Amino acid sequence: AAQVSVDFIPCKLHTHVIFSFYLVLNRSAISLVWLKNRVVSSNNRACGVVSRFRRLRRIYPRIAGDLRCMGKSEVSEEMDTIGGRRRGASNHQAEDQALDQIAKEAEARLAARRQARAEAREIRMKEIERQQKEADENADRIYDIYTSTPDGVGRTSRVNSSLNSSRLSASNSYQSSRRSSEDSLEETASLRDVRSELREVEDKFRKAMVGNAQLDNEKAAAVYQVELYKDRYEELEEEHNQLQREQKEKCRQLEQMKRDYVRLQQDLAAALAALAERDRLIEEQGLVIVGGETSSSATESDEDDDKGGGEKKGKDKHKKALVSSDMAKLLDSVGHGSLDVRLKKLAAERNELQDELRHVKLELEEERAKSNRSGSNPADLEDIQREANKQLGDYKFKLQKAEQDVSTLQATVARLDGQVARYKSAAETSEKNEDELKVERRKLQREVCAQ
Repeated sequence: AAQVSVDFIPCKLHTHVIFSFYLVLNRSAISLVWLKNRVVSSNNRACGVVSRFRRLRRIYPRIAGDLRCMGKSEVSEEMDTIGGRRRGASNHQAEDQALDQIAKEAEARLAARRQARAEAREIRMKEIERQQKEADENADRIYDIYTSTPDGVGRTSRVNSSLNSSRLSASNSYQSSRRSSEDSLEETASLRDVRSELREVEDKFRKAMVGNAQLDNEKAAAVYQVELYKDRYEELEEEHNQLQREQKEKCRQLEQMKRDYVRLQQDLAAALAALAERDRLIEEQGLVIVGGETSSSATESDEDDDKGGGEKKGKDKHKKALVSSDMAKLLDSVGHGSLDVRLKKLAAERNELQDELRHVKLELEEERAKSNRSGSNPADLEDIQREANKQLGDYKFKLQKAEQDVSTLQATVARLDGQVARYKSAAETSEKNEDELKVERRKLQREVCAQ
């Protein structure tokens, strides 16, 4: 009976220690799982809030762009009119302020949740540490009780064994005492092993708990990183779509520029053909281009215009005209200079001839009056009259010829001014088209080099 009691007590204590240890482990595992679930749920909620906020922040520019691109009628319907004044800008400002307020509130809620999660984590860690300390104290207390129990049991067993040894033989008492000492040594060794195993399990439990916390943190960071990658992917996709739209627009512009370039080339070829036809007609009709010569005064005025930036005025002063060869000879006989200068000289000569004719008429009248007063010979008077009439006829003929020349020159100048205006407009159009073609060619060359 003593032997049975000695063997039964260590087994019972050992079972109690293991059972208490497993209870502690079970509670710790349950608390750890609960903590993990709470952390994961809070992380998921925080990530959901962040993703919704970012999605709202991405969607808002589109909504604002759509609102700005709406027609005037739709915008006017949505605007509030107060005293006949539209409030479109105030609506946009109100929307901006509302979205900013929503974003600020979301950030504040997210920060509060993070702070609450951190505080909860600290509280749970403190609670777990407290539970671990209590478990360690309970284990140490149980171990102390267990280590103190075998001495008393050994003493009672030794008393019982001494009583029984008095009844039994000496050999049996010796064997029983030897067996009890061996059992006590084995139990002490097993308790030490259990305690070392308990320490190892506790260390493993702490390491596992720390590892689980680290894994939870890493999981939350990974989820947050995944959300960031998703947002970045969406942004890159939007940028890619925008670049594709820009590329299509550039391609359309390039095709339009190519068509414009071909059209301008055709216009240039038509203008060159018109200039060649003009030169051919001039040669066939035997016309001569006059004008364009610069006199000293014209040169000085051109220099002044060049200094002042008046290149067009300088060009307008040197007009050219198409005249026949006879008219060209007549203009050459007048002298050198521009067409306007020559016409002015012809007009001055005509005025001089008219003045001379008037003077001759006056002289003739005076001579007639003198002849009438003096009563000279009729034959002399007739000669004088004949000579005067002859001179008068010559002057009239010259005057008529000069008037005809002047009228012809004026008509020619008017006709040539119209031709010059047409040719000048055609030349300016051709120069403008040529400049545009050069600019378009440079742009196309730069785009081709860039591609």
